Amino acid sequence: MKNKLPSIDVLRSYRQTIEQQEKNDLHPKAALSLDHSRYGGADDDHRLPYKRDVDRIVHSKAYARYIDKTQVAYLIHNDHITHRSLHVQLVSNFARGIAEILRLNLDLVEAIALGHDVGHPPFGHEGEGYLSQLSEEYGNGMFTHPLQSCRLFSLIEPLNLGMTVYDGFLCHDGGMNGNKFVPNFGKTWESHLEERKQKQINPEKNIWPGTLEGCLVKLCDTVSYLGRDIEDAISLGILKRDEVPRTLLGNSNREILSKIACDVIMHSYGQDYIAISEEIYETLKVLRKFNFTHIYTHPKLKVESEKVHRSYRILFELLLDTYIKQQQESFLWHNFLHNKSEAYLTTTTPVQMVVDYISGMTDGYFVKILQRLVVPTAIELS
Repeated sequence: MKNKLPSIDVLRSYRQTIEQQEKNDLHPKAALSLDHSRYGGADDDHRLPYKRDVDRIVHSKAYARYIDKTQVAYLIHNDHITHRSLHVQLVSNFARGIAEILRLNLDLVEAIALGHDVGHPPFGHEGEGYLSQLSEEYGNGMFTHPLQSCRLFSLIEPLNLGMTVYDGFLCHDGGMNGNKFVPNFGKTWESHLEERKQKQINPEKNIWPGTLEGCLVKLCDTVSYLGRDIEDAISLGILKRDEVPRTLLGNSNREILSKIACDVIMHSYGQDYIAISEEIYETLKVLRKFNFTHIYTHPKLKVESEKVHRSYRILFELLLDTYIKQQQESFLWHNFLHNKSEAYLTTTTPVQMVVDYISGMTDGYFVKILQRLVVPTAIELS
């Protein structure tokens, strides 16, 4: 007799068992699957909802594009330096290791960590600054990648994720503004959408997540890149290990992560907040300042900066001008807008459409499209 697939009722009962187990085992303030909220309504699925969010993110087109998005060093042919795809995995692994001991929702931690940087445009934070300058100049307001991550998975490639996942995306920056991360518990869709508006007006606004899981990722994002960027700089030959400040955290990524993880657990276990010691916090500020001085602004990594800056303006203005003049015959329509929803097309200005298109590009695709639209090629006469 052949085995039959389990019925929907059986699968639902299995899920209910796990949901009850969460209530019994997780931290009293951890995010529970029972409280998961989708703007488009709940799904009927055997998977726990935050696990389904993780699946949607990793199967998205935006997630696939991480592979060619810069973390720090762009236009450098080196397979071992960090790109966004590796960065978000490192954040996820680091945060999950801590969350497991703190009895937090591992799936929510993973969803926030893996999706938080999808809004990053080509060429990292430098490119973000150029795109923001153009967006503001053309009356569209400033650009900020945390908000764009929400926008991308809400309207451009809508995934109907849980509210606390979007909240984690929106609030993940500003992790070095203190040593204690206290969640703003009890957020609703209304308050979250209002915070999106606030972030649009003031990209520097440090918004606190509504969950312990969001607070943990907010901290781990910063911690994960500091040590890893030092390793990349050493690998690229622009930094020597003995130049790294001698602190209580050590001078390697492995030492830094290990000691910080222990500190976070010691100061957060059983609490309604995520925290690190004041001593560790001050040490992280020393490392962050060192990285900005010796890595992020290093002349050898900025030799193409002016070209990138000019290229942003050329591509932005060309895409916008041709779309305004040609509409559905334009390059922007055929390569980006043609498959967008009616909701997107009727609520999005031409400037925002260009911002959305460019911000979703990988570094390589940006260069390829610029060459295609700007550089003359041979004319073939049949």
